[in-house]
Amino acid sequence: MRIIVVGAGKVGTALCRSLVDEKHDVILIEEKEEVLKRISKRYDVMGFAGNGANFKILEQAEVNNCDVFIAMTDKDEVNMISAVLAKQMGAKETIVRVRNPEYSNTYFKDKNFLGFSLVVNPELLTARYIANTVEFPNALSVETFANGRVILMAFRVTETSRLSGMTMEQFRKKFGNILVCTIDRQGDLTIPDGNATMQAGDKIYVTGKRVDMALFHSYIKPKSIKKLLLIGAGRISYYLLNILKNNRIKVKLIEQKMDRAQTFSQVFPEVSVILGDGTAKDLLLEESAASYDAVATLTGVDEENIITSMFLESLGVHKNITKVNRTSLLEIVDTRETTTIVTPKSIAVDTVMHFVRGHYNAKDSSLDALHHVANGRIETLQFQIKENNKIAGKKLSELKFAHGVLIAAIIRNGKAIVPTGEDKLAIGDKIVVVTLLQNVTHFYDLLKR
Repeated sequence: MRIIVVGAGKVGTALCRSLVDEKHDVILIEEKEEVLKRISKRYDVMGFAGNGANFKILEQAEVNNCDVFIAMTDKDEVNMISAVLAKQMGAKETIVRVRNPEYSNTYFKDKNFLGFSLVVNPELLTARYIANTVEFPNALSVETFANGRVILMAFRVTETSRLSGMTMEQFRKKFGNILVCTIDRQGDLTIPDGNATMQAGDKIYVTGKRVDMALFHSYIKPKSIKKLLLIGAGRISYYLLNILKNNRIKVKLIEQKMDRAQTFSQVFPEVSVILGDGTAKDLLLEESAASYDAVATLTGVDEENIITSMFLESLGVHKNITKVNRTSLLEIVDTRETTTIVTPKSIAVDTVMHFVRGHYNAKDSSLDALHHVANGRIETLQFQIKENNKIAGKKLSELKFAHGVLIAAIIRNGKAIVPTGEDKLAIGDKIVVVTLLQNVTHFYDLLKR
């Protein structure tokens, strides 16, 4: 497809890389010429220097022949204006990044009066991700499918864990409708068979129905979050507090900027707001950070977040949630048993790529969800089987799947099924897939060729 991306910030640059990897024709519009040259050369994309809301620039980029127009600058208003203009000039689909909480109203969310195909709010998406992590604090990561009916969680197998030394056959007998989808052993990813054995140090990705996963989560360690400490009063904290406001979680927020601290104390009177540097050792000790069940470090500086989380780990904080936007840092960060890394950029890119792949798909199956885990090395997808799909009516055992593919769940009439080889696929089914393959756009991509 022919795709125009406006803005070469963190999200825009990551999008260019992902879109080029999937063989799309990408055109980048960026105001800063030196940035444009660097990104254009690195990812082999066509570039235009200028304002994405400028009619002449859009005309030069031939927006009238554009399949998807994506506005990802750091200015919400520029994104909205450029997308509206692009739509009027002939762009088939428009995606905009809108981050300001002031625009989180029914006209944008429900009525969508400007007609955007997709509105992406990285901070809101990240807040929802953190809220899931707060609900299941023993997991390293939590992804949901089929409106939360199916959950994929990652856990670390420790020396003292009851899972250490357990075979997949023993696991299935004990936990029934729960699957170990993937084992990450010192960076080596495998989809285990019945004879595989879990070892201390493994990171395992486990999936199942929500109720079964909740019970398994408690089996790992019966721990819930009743006290939460937030460091940094940014947009993520704003959205997160709105999501958690009906929960019975006691929240304290530390913010070093006076104006932000005052705003949050007014908007969230039930939250204890402390003015100070939440990354300072003395203040963390003074505020008894070690007494909290979870701490989310959400400042705008990745290095401060990482170092602060390492200190909190040493204090014995049960759950550390750390915001890291620079994906290059993830390769050197040691994600321990209690640490969850959240990357707003990656969450936003997955959301956009899900939309793009869904529109690139054939008509007999649709891609309803896309998540990357294990630093992007595992794709978790949800397809819906439509009419005229050749696999409808066939047993899973009759289908020859490629190496590195696991059918984790079938959702039929709103109910989740943990599949066996005897289960048949039907039109209307939603299929949750875990795969080591990359850039999957269609259900047929999962089959041997």
